[in-house]
Amino acid sequence: MGSARANEKSHRELPPPQALAQAGELKIKDKEGNDIPFKDLYTGKAETERQLIIFIRHFFCGSCEQYVMALSKDLPPAALEASNTSITLIGCGEPKCIPGIFYIFSAQQISPTKCRLGYIERTSCPYPIYTNPSASIYKALGMTYITIKTGPNPQPTYLQKPFFKNVLDSTWNGIVSGHPLSAGPSAQNGGEWLFQGGEVKWCSRMRGTADHTETKELRAVLGMKE
Repeated sequence: MGSARANEKSHRELPPPQALAQAGELKIKDKEGNDIPFKDLYTGKAETERQLIIFIRHFFCGSCEQYVMALSKDLPPAALEASNTSITLIGCGEPKCIPGIFYIFSAQQISPTKCRLGYIERTSCPYPIYTNPSASIYKALGMTYITIKTGPNPQPTYLQKPFFKNVLDSTWNGIVSGHPLSAGPSAQNGGEWLFQGGEVKWCSRMRGTADHTETKELRAVLGMKE
């Protein structure tokens, strides 16, 4: 399927079996940098269990950070457990961007200074986070890379910050993280993928930089009550 732009019809088209089989063999990394086959997230589970895997953009994308915060509020782990569903996030940067807090030690200080915030700390993310630095899984599943359209009209409800505030915060987070060039390609978009029984049951590829599936729609897809 490749990384061609997803249009109005194709962005929710399920991948062909061979594309999913290829993607499943590719590796993701945990926050320590350990390799894990992508398929380990959605195979070998009970038939009734569902895995909602959300591919975010680069680790300094302010729009995705706001989305993760909205997910945490509207689909908390306790509610997901009641619906037999788990959420996992996958980024496309280096593993060192994931951990919560970085510390600096100096000879003049008895205790270290908390100074740099990783993705977990910035978003208070309650879900497991992995990464696919090569973006090979994104490509195998047909998630878009270059797009002009920034998102749906009207603006999605998960975006609470003004545009320029969002851009400034994203830039600042990149600078103070200590890893400004390690977050992943800025043009790579993500999407949402629902697995059950080792198969994709539903998916939505982002058509722009602010096109994650609204949490209200995700709850409907999962059959969760309002």
